[in-house]
Amino acid sequence: MFVQYVRYSPVGEYLRLVIMQRLTKGPATVEEINGLAKKVVEGVGIKYDWRVWPELLRREILIKDGVVELTKEGRWIYEQTKEEVLEYVKRFLRTVTCCLDVS
Repeated sequence: MFVQYVRYSPVGEYLRLVIMQRLTKGPATVEEINGLAKKVVEGVGIKYDWRVWPELLRREILIKDGVVELTKEGRWIYEQTKEEVLEYVKRFLRTVTCCLDVS
């Protein structure tokens, strides 16, 4: 059984969730993920350094030659935890749908 012991702030969890959701569609450039991270944090309206996304996702992503992709472990974590993380984030943040496909 896999247990994730590190707990991030609601903004950090939201940022992780949005980035992992984007990466489930395929690899992206670092610039694209930077832009997405900035949009997510600015949309929430809480002071948070969006540039920390590589550290927040250090186990779930692989960055190589300017391209970011989700690892097998990252995909598994996303699939197993996305609903719980979304509920956690919704409890603490008012606007969480600006960047999520919540269908």
